[in-house]
Amino acid sequence: MSEWMQANGVYLFMALLVGWMLWQRLLAPMLSGVKGLDAAEYMKMRSTDHVLIDVRSASEWASGHATKALHIPLGEISTRMREIPGNKPVVVVCASGNRSAMAATALAKNGFSPVFNFSGGMGAWRSAGLPVKSGR
Repeated sequence: MSEWMQANGVYLFMALLVGWMLWQRLLAPMLSGVKGLDAAEYMKMRSTDHVLIDVRSASEWASGHATKALHIPLGEISTRMREIPGNKPVVVVCASGNRSAMAATALAKNGFSPVFNFSGGMGAWRSAGLPVKSGR
């Protein structure tokens, strides 16, 4: 067994890492009821009343964020949920979609519905020409 581990340990680690990433990004959100939302779909729904939450760090937020977003970094989402209206759809965005998937899953598990994970993060947001504001 130890020879097998020495020969295949790196592959096992990589498989576990990829599995964890798939779980965090794809499977956990789907099982919790989180829906993916791309820029084109967001453009269709942005005139409806909803809450947009940016879960990036303070420095990422300062470098440019959606104009109407509420800034709640991922590490604070569980302690600041009371700031999020529970009677509106929630859209969560980050830099790429990974942290927003985790935050969206946490929100869905705590009764928020519907919850959307903005696919592609702020890069997709900017590419779609959606409004961005710099600074705090």
